[in-house]
Formats: sequence, C-alpha cells, structure tokens
Amino acid sequence: MAETSAIDEFQDLDYARRRDRDFFETRARQRQTTSDYVSSGAFSVTTRDDDDHSFHGVVCDVELTAGVPIEYLEVTGVAVRGALGATKVLTAPGGFAPSPDASDRLEMRKYFSPLKPPHEWTLRFSGICPPARDEPRHLDFVEPARLAPDKLKNAPKNAPPPPLKLGLYIHSENAEGVVYNNQRHRGVTLEDAHVRVLSGVAHTGGAPFARVGYWGDNAWRERREFVGRVSYRVRLLLWTPENHTRFPAPFQEMANALLLSRAAKLLRGGATKIGIGHMPVEALYYVLSFMRHDWPGAAATSPPPPPPADDDDDAE
Repeated sequence: MAETSAIDEFQDLDYARRRDRDFFETRARQRQTTSDYVSSGAFSVTTRDDDDHSFHGVVCDVELTAGVPIEYLEVTGVAVRGALGATKVLTAPGGFAPSPDASDRLEMRKYFSPLKPPHEWTLRFSGICPPARDEPRHLDFVEPARLAPDKLKNAPKNAPPPPLKLGLYIHSENAEGVVYNNQRHRGVTLEDAHVRVLSGVAHTGGAPFARVGYWGDNAWRERREFVGRVSYRVRLLLWTPENHTRFPAPFQEMANALLLSRAAKLLRGGATKIGIGHMPVEALYYVLSFMRHDWPGAAATSPPPPPPADDDDDAE
C-alpha cells in the first residue's frame, strides 16, 4: 500500500508540474494586457462652484494626467448648473484650441473664435433640460469620448509625448443657461489621479460657435473655468514586458530587480530545483501583472515601524 501511495503521489506531482507548464506556455502565447478582473471603475471630478457668471456656454479641456497606466479613458457625461433649456455638449479630440495649419486659421478668421472649426467637433448630447438652479444636472453622452494613450506610441522617442486632451464645449440657447467661474487657478481647475480639468473660455453667443455675442462681435471671454462635474471610466493596463515603460519608475525598478534576481539564481545553478531561479519567467510576468502600479512606491514611502518599547524599569 505504501509503495502504491508513493507512486500515486509522484504521478500527481508530475501532473501538477505539466499542468503548470502548459498553463504558462499558453499564457505566453495569449498574454493579457488589459484588466477584466482588476476593477476598472467609474469616476468623476467635481469642480468648485463660485457662481461668478451664467451665460450661453463654457469651453474647457480635459487632459490625461498619465499618473496611472491605462488602456483608455472614456468621458461618459458632464453635469452643469444653470437655466439650461436647449442644451448641447460637444467634444473635440486634442483640445478645443485650433491647430496652427492654414485651414484652421481661415476658419478662425471666419468665426473670430479661439475654438477649432465646427466640423472638428462631435455632438455628444442634445436636448431640452429643466433648469438646475442649485445642483448640477447630469447630461449623459450618447457615445463616450475616448482618450487612448496608445495613440501616442508613434511619437518621437527622444521627446516626451504630448498630453492627451479632449475639448469640452457646453452650450445653451438660454442667456443664463450655463454657470461658470472666473479663472482662479494657473490653468488647472481640478485634478485627480486620472484627469485634470483645465481653464478655458466662455461663450456669449446664442448659437454654438456664433461669432456675435451679447456685447458685439467678440462672443468669447477668456480666463474662465468650467463649473460642474465630469464623469468618466477607465480601463486599467496590466504589466507586461511590452507595457513596461508605461508604468511608473518605482514599478519598473521592482520588475527589473525581480527578473535580474531570477537570472542570477538561474546562472548560479544548484542541486535543488526550487526557488525563483527555476520558476518559469512567464510565472514572474503573471505575478507582476497582478500588482498595482503604485504598490512599489507605497511600500517605499510607508513609515518605518515604531521602535520597541523600553522595558527598563529604571527608565524615567
């Protein structure tokens, strides 16, 4: 009986080893790069509300902070306060400011506008909204506006990638339709781990992109800030060798140290077939893919443990 049990145990161990090897070989061929089991939640940023002005519209930029490695971020809606009424929300990739090519300059002269020309904007919301005098009213986009860092992978390697921006334009036909603030910050209205809301301009024209405003030809007012809430969701990025440089420096250093440690132990050899040196490299990749992007930094900055209590009875 004892001999049979030993054979069964050996067969079970051999099966487990082959199963693990097959799992990691399969994973190496089909390595997952984005999260499904990692929580990729919904978020929002709510700005300060000083009720400085209310007019037809306000324009600002939403910019990725690049502090968290993500596959993409989708802006799903905004919440604004004011008389509202017939309201539209539009977005423009790259921010609201026009690019410096000749066609845009011609459009700017036509509209006397600090914005990109109308054909570069996408309508995300259009409807008749009840007034929201006290609390912002949420306006859901018919289709989310996506910001994807992988679109910058063709940027020059020797220069930092340009920030990813989304222009955001909220317009109401009501002259008191949208509440906004004077600019009180140096360009950044609000920031969280994923996005920052930048200052922009206000619009006093009764129609979107209208050249003529309440005080004449110039319908735009500079140094204004969005008031309300921007809602978004993110898809987190998992660590892989291909995504290594998308992660913060402390995480990259930790991953390098772990892989170099495995290589050193493997080269050193030894009689035993256990330890990190004999783990499949894909197993280490698998472990790293489960770690949060900020885990190494949090461990490095955590306070040291308190010193042990002094048990000397003579101490005063």
